[in-house]
Amino acid sequence: MLKALWRRTTGQACAPEDGGSNTGFSLTEHLTHTGQYHLERLHTLVELRYEKRFDDASDSTIRSLIHYASRIQDQDIQRELLLLYLNCPPSVQAYLRSDDILDADHYIRTQHPPTE
Repeated sequence: MLKALWRRTTGQACAPEDGGSNTGFSLTEHLTHTGQYHLERLHTLVELRYEKRFDDASDSTIRSLIHYASRIQDQDIQRELLLLYLNCPPSVQAYLRSDDILDADHYIRTQHPPTE
């Protein structure tokens, strides 16, 4: 809520509520500070354990990192991926579930979001 208020006061557009596969949707703009922290930890774990490098911080690189991490059956990597997912705004969570970013068999993708 505070982030949406901040975006309105600075004139930035908010994330779409449906989280659909909008090509203009930017993960880097909508990640919270905690989400960025867990993304950095996920990046470090993947790089140290599997020597897979994701050099820049572009949206396509973040999508590749998340997709790669969702296919690995490592407990620490899955924990960081889940923490990243849980610390994202609902629109980013819906975007991650709706697009082909997460592996089709991943727990996050197979579970239905809670209804309000």
